[in-house]
Amino acid sequence: MTFDLGLVNSQKADFGQIKKILGKAKQTIASANILVEDDHEAAFTLAYESMLKTSLALMLSRGYRPKTQLGHHKTLVMFAKDILNDFSGLISTYDRMRQKRHKLIYDVSAVGLSEAKNACIIAQKYYSIVLERIESENPQKKLEL
Repeated sequence: MTFDLGLVNSQKADFGQIKKILGKAKQTIASANILVEDDHEAAFTLAYESMLKTSLALMLSRGYRPKTQLGHHKTLVMFAKDILNDFSGLISTYDRMRQKRHKLIYDVSAVGLSEAKNACIIAQKYYSIVLERIESENPQKKLEL
């Protein structure tokens, strides 16, 4: 692992907690899809937030939690990049979404329909990849969401 472990705290993996977080991530994707036609920015933001939750579940499944400090969103992206190195293009998109969401909140930016729809598709793909990865490494086999 090339990830800086100084950015995280160790924590025992709790698959009950991970299952709940993944359930919330799945629901957040569903909400983004409901809003995508009417509120592009909200749909984009929800898609990104689902990826954040999914990344947290991935990190927790490995026995870590991000430290509560400035930059913890980036910490989750960097951790995902290290663990899911075979999906570097997807992780790069996730990082661009993180930067875009930052601009939406703290600066002036806009999201179009196609960008919002793409964010929803990317979030679902990311969720599926992470769920499969966690289940393949989980001694309990299936998380049954």
